[in-house]
Amino acid sequence: MKKLLCVIMAAAMTLALVSCGDSDSDSSKKSKDKSSSSSVDMSKFDDMAGEYECVSVINNFNGSDAGYKDKDVDERFMGKTITLTGDKLEMEGKTFELKAKKSENTYYNYMVVIKDNGYDEKPHNSDRKFCDTEFEGPVWFMFAKEGTDQGGDTPVDKDTIEMYFSPKGTQDWYFALDFKRK
Repeated sequence: MKKLLCVIMAAAMTLALVSCGDSDSDSSKKSKDKSSSSSVDMSKFDDMAGEYECVSVINNFNGSDAGYKDKDVDERFMGKTITLTGDKLEMEGKTFELKAKKSENTYYNYMVVIKDNGYDEKPHNSDRKFCDTEFEGPVWFMFAKEGTDQGGDTPVDKDTIEMYFSPKGTQDWYFALDFKRK
């Protein structure tokens, strides 16, 4: 069952990435970078500020194949909190700088990338690099505001963060983590 959930989560992530990724051409990239930086209201970090608790953990296929056991991953993240303050994220005793982009995904308000992790922000394909090999931590996440329609019958009951986390030694995300505002 968890493997099926991983497949579904990976498919949803792929669609989200394709909808907010950058083009490979230099001129398109410059144009898109210019427009995305001017269209993102950085005060939206205020909407996200606060403490969130991890309510769901998925260890993807790569994580399972690399020896990460579901039980260990659950113990590491379930019930743990993260804190967002300004453009900073505190998680597992580390502080990460954030960069927000307006999400092209209709169900999420913002896509947030962790600065200086090596994320290439290209649409998903087989040579995609999610982060540098030496990086360990959250690679990117999507934020959904309370009351936002997520394509289901019921709007989100609390502010939600859907995060993709990479352990050191890989350029892929291995863990999908869902957090809800405390």
